[in-house]
Amino acid sequence: MRRYCLFLIMMCLSVTMMAQKAWTVETVPNTRLQSNDIHVSDPDGYLSDSTEMTINTALCAIRDKADVFVVTLSSIGNAEPKHFATKLLNYWGIGDAATNNGVLLLFVEDQHALETETGYGVEETLTDAKCERIFTNAMAPYFRAGDYEGGLCSGVAEIVTVFGGEIPMGLVTTLPSQTDDGADDDLDDVGNYLWLGVFGLFMFVMPFVGLAFWAKKRGESKRKGTASGAYRSYQESGVTYVDGFKTSWSGSPWEGKGCLGGMMLGLSMFVIMFFVIIVMIALYPDVEESKLYGRIALITLVLYLTWMCFRHNHRVLKTAKQLSATSINPKSVYQTAFNRTSNKIAIWMAPWLGWIYYLILKKKVEQSDDCRCPSCGGMMRKDGMFSLPENHLAENRAEALKFTPYRCANGHVIVVKEHGRHYNKFSTCSKCGAYTLKLIKTETVREADYSNSGEKVETYECQHCGDIVTKTVVIPKRVHYSGGGGSYSSGSSSGRSYSSHSSSRSGGSFGGGRSGGGGHSGRW
Repeated sequence: MRRYCLFLIMMCLSVTMMAQKAWTVETVPNTRLQSNDIHVSDPDGYLSDSTEMTINTALCAIRDKADVFVVTLSSIGNAEPKHFATKLLNYWGIGDAATNNGVLLLFVEDQHALETETGYGVEETLTDAKCERIFTNAMAPYFRAGDYEGGLCSGVAEIVTVFGGEIPMGLVTTLPSQTDDGADDDLDDVGNYLWLGVFGLFMFVMPFVGLAFWAKKRGESKRKGTASGAYRSYQESGVTYVDGFKTSWSGSPWEGKGCLGGMMLGLSMFVIMFFVIIVMIALYPDVEESKLYGRIALITLVLYLTWMCFRHNHRVLKTAKQLSATSINPKSVYQTAFNRTSNKIAIWMAPWLGWIYYLILKKKVEQSDDCRCPSCGGMMRKDGMFSLPENHLAENRAEALKFTPYRCANGHVIVVKEHGRHYNKFSTCSKCGAYTLKLIKTETVREADYSNSGEKVETYECQHCGDIVTKTVVIPKRVHYSGGGGSYSSGSSSGRSYSSHSSSRSGGSFGGGRSGGGGHSGRW
């Protein structure tokens, strides 16, 4: 009995310790308070001390263009990484308040997520497309290989390059799949027929690789399920509300119902075309080889791009149609497919065919205003007569949240809830519970200097109940910035102080920047 009780106690302690590992926005260590030269918060120890120093040096050098900060966490519980990154950037105030030049790299291991959150001031330089490219090409290969430190170093090096900085030697890395065996130098001496033979053998093997890749993706798709069960709903005053913040389908033809191996089929066609090339060479032996190969290459490229464009876009369109039959909001499915980057690439690779699919998807988006009832499965229409509660009307007016009511033929009503245009400018009012609390005024009571901290008062007003909330905010002391030989003036720490990380030496702070909502959400 004693052993059984001891075992239960140990299990409870283990569960408690595991639960404590989930970080929240309030508990993540703000290491910037120790020094303005720090650009990394690594409480779970993913980075070595030397790597942290190298990253700090590289990011300090571009501080005048962008205030980039790296946070690595083992877990944030069930929180959505995108929302967590937005709140953390605003909570700390990363970047300068005047230019909003903050950038946050949030690494979450247990969710296999890397969030890049940017302020308005850097979105023209570090665009969403660049953020996606940096993650896909420079970071994801490392993360999939388990080299988290290498992936973060590679990503930071790419960001430093974007802002015109110099990459320290410690951040120069080689992708896990890169090799340097000198084979390229030898290809120049290989004859045309030998080159064609090697190329043909390679293209003969690739369809089987594509088949294995397709089988793996199809298995993952079956485990993940389709869009029908991915929406979170709740009841409020007898009305069903559905969170439409995030679609469950990425727009990939590899996901959803009935997807086929488009890659395998495309490469198989390429192999058949290789044998056609051999036949053409045999039939026209007197034609100058350079002209014959040029014509063959051009015809092969056009046919291959046309085939792949057809396979990809046709599969996307078919999968979108199948998923829209089970989705609460079919329009969101077609919108996701319409915005997919690979579809747009296919359009420009084979515009003579791709634009046809572009126009078809665009028409589907424009026509799909219906919503499918989760109770009876019937089609729903927008209900202009439905009266939302006062708190939701206020959230709609403020464009903090967007509520769209739908009603089916059987009288069932659901309300789709989405982020509004000004979602990041509001917070929840503690008095009425509406998401309509907005900062309206900031008044500095006492300026900070190099010896003493300052103080300011922030005034918030609820756009629903009119409640006025004031918060006293400590402005950290100004510190000398060693990187430029002069002084660096810090601003607000975005409304919170971090006493648990303060020390007797001079500290630092962020500049009061805000998120612009841009960046990229990466998964590996």
